[in-house]
Amino acid sequence: MLSRIPLAHPGDPDLRSPVRFLFWIARGQRRTVVGGAFFGALWMGTQGVIPAALGQSVNAITQRNGSALIVWASVVLALGILQAAAGVLRHRRAVSNFLEACVRVQQLVIRAAIRLGAGLPRQIGAGEVASLGTTDMVRVARLLDISARGTGAVVSIVIVAVILLSTSTQLGLVVLIGAPIAALLILPAMGPLERRQRAERQQRGAASAVAADTVAGLRVLRGLGGEADFSARYARTSQEVRHATVRTALIQSLLDGLQVFLPGAILVAITFLGARLVRSGSIPPGELVADYAYAAFLALPVQTLIQAASVWSAATVAAGRVLTVLRLDADLASPADPAEPIDGDLVDEGSGLSAPRGLLTAVVIADPDVASATAARLGRLIDPSGTATVTLGGVALDRLPVDEVRRRILVVDRDPQLLVGSLRDAVDTPSARSDAADRRPSVDEAIAAACGADIVTGLGNGLDSQVSERGRSLSGGQRQRIALAAALRADPDVLVLDEPTSAVDAHTEAIIGERLGAVRRGRTTVIFTTSPLLLARADRVAFVDDGTVVAGTHSQLMATNARYRQVVTRGSE
Repeated sequence: MLSRIPLAHPGDPDLRSPVRFLFWIARGQRRTVVGGAFFGALWMGTQGVIPAALGQSVNAITQRNGSALIVWASVVLALGILQAAAGVLRHRRAVSNFLEACVRVQQLVIRAAIRLGAGLPRQIGAGEVASLGTTDMVRVARLLDISARGTGAVVSIVIVAVILLSTSTQLGLVVLIGAPIAALLILPAMGPLERRQRAERQQRGAASAVAADTVAGLRVLRGLGGEADFSARYARTSQEVRHATVRTALIQSLLDGLQVFLPGAILVAITFLGARLVRSGSIPPGELVADYAYAAFLALPVQTLIQAASVWSAATVAAGRVLTVLRLDADLASPADPAEPIDGDLVDEGSGLSAPRGLLTAVVIADPDVASATAARLGRLIDPSGTATVTLGGVALDRLPVDEVRRRILVVDRDPQLLVGSLRDAVDTPSARSDAADRRPSVDEAIAAACGADIVTGLGNGLDSQVSERGRSLSGGQRQRIALAAALRADPDVLVLDEPTSAVDAHTEAIIGERLGAVRRGRTTVIFTTSPLLLARADRVAFVDDGTVVAGTHSQLMATNARYRQVVTRGSE
C-alpha cells in the first residue's frame, strides 16, 4: 500500500549532516523505498536475463530444434510479461517515493517556519524559503525516485556479469572491470559539480529574494518611480544565476556525455571479443547474439548509475540548504521552568504603559514605528530590550510558554497579510473554530463589527469568494477590516491592534469604533491609534511621549495636554 500524503507527522529529522538527513528521509519511507528497490531489481534484472533466453532461441533455430525453440520463445514471453508487471509496480513506488519526499521536506520547512514565527524573516529571506519549498525539495525527492532504478542497475549489472562469466571469462571480466571503471571515471567530476551546484543554489536564492522584495514593494516602487532600478537589479541577479547555471551545465554535460560514451565502449569491447570467440569456435553464434544484446542492454544500467551520481550530488546540496532552515533556533524560546499564567492587567514595565483587564485601552504614540514596536513587544513577538519586562497579571511574558502567550494575546499588524483561500477561511480561522464554548462572536457578527458586510456582498461568491496571495485582490482598508474580523472571531483574552483603521475612511472608522467596544466588552483590548474617532470610544487612553505615560479619557487629555492635542489633531488646531 502506498503512503498517504500529506503525512500525519513528518518526523524529527537527523540534522547532523546532509547525508544523514537524506538517509533519515529514506528510513522514514523505507516501505516504499524497499518495495521500489525490489521491483526495480526485478524489472531491470529481468531485462538482463532476456538476452540469454534470446540466445538459446537462436541456438535452437541454428540446430533446427523446434521443441526447444517453443520452450525458449515461451520463456522470452514470460520474462517480457514479468518485466512489464515489475516495471509498473516499480514506477508506482518510485512516484510514491518522490511525492512523499517532496511533502515531507515541505512539511518540515513549514513546521520550522511556524516554530520560528515572527523571527523567521529576521534570520532568512522569503526568497530562500520559497526556493526550499520548490527547487530544493524536488532535488531531494529525485534521489528517492531514482533509488529504485539505481538498485535495479546494480543488480542487472551483476546478473549480466555472472551470465557472461559462465559463457566466457573474457566477456565477463569486461563487464566486471568496465562497469566499476565507468563509475570511477565520473568521480573526479562530482566535487566540482557539487561546488558549482552550491554556488548556483545560492545565486538562485538571491534572485528569489530580489523577486520577492520587488513584488512585495511594487506599489511603493511605482509611487517612487523605482521600477526601472529594481528591474535592472533583478536583471543583474538573473545574469549571475545564468552564469552559475552555465558553469554547472558544463560539468553536467560532461556527465551526460559519459552516459553515452562509457556504455558504448563496453558495447564495442563485448561485441569485438564475442565476434572473435565465435570465429574461433569458442562460443556458438547464438551466444554472440546474446552477448551483443547484453552489451546493448548495459547502456541502460550504466547510464542510470551515472545519472544517480549526478542526482546524489544535487540532493546533498539541496539537503544542506534545507538543514540551514531546520537548524535555526527560535529567537523567542519557552522557559525551562514556566510559570502559571494569571489573568490580569497587561503592563509594559519599561515604559509604564498598562492596559487594565477587561477595558478597551487606546494608546497614542506619535512615531508609528515606535507604536508598532511597542505593540509587538506587548504580544512578545519580540523580546523586550534591556531590562524592560512585559507582564500579564504580574507574570512576565518571558516566564510563560510561547504557545500560551500566543493563545492569550493576539497582535494584529497595521498592514495585515491574508493567506490564499476563501474569505470565510480568512475570518473563521482554525483557532476560532476549536473552542466549543461559544461566547465567541459568529463569523457574521465579527464581519459586521469590523464593518465588512460590504466586502462580502461586493464579491461574487460572498464568503466563498477566493482571496488572492497576501490579500492583493482586496484594498488596504478591506484587508484591515477582514483581519480585524478574524481577530474578533478568534476572541483572545488580550487583543492588541496596531492602527487597525489607518486605511479606512472616516465614516467606516466611526462605525468600527462604535461596534468594537460592544463586541469586546469584558475583554482586554489595546488599540494603538491617533484617530479621534477611535480614541473617543476607548474606556481609557494612554499617551506615551518621551518615555512618560499620561492616562485618562480622550476628552480629559484633549482638555489638559497640549502635546496630546497636537499629535491627535496632527497640528491642525
